[in-house]
Amino acid sequence: MEAPFDATSWDGISGAIYAGYGSVEGLWLALVLAMVVVAVILGWRHEKHAYDAAKEKG
Repeated sequence: MEAPFDATSWDGISGAIYAGYGSVEGLWLALVLAMVVVAVILGWRHEKHAYDAAKEKG
């Protein structure tokens, strides 16, 4: 991961510095979003199963 500036020290560097500059953050973002979707789907299936089981008992 490269810095978006050429400097040998932090002297004179100001403003926000984004550490992900030049990396593959888009890939990581896509992977995280896919995992969130999978977690939501699995949670929804589990809750539906639990709701149906509780509904049959009551």
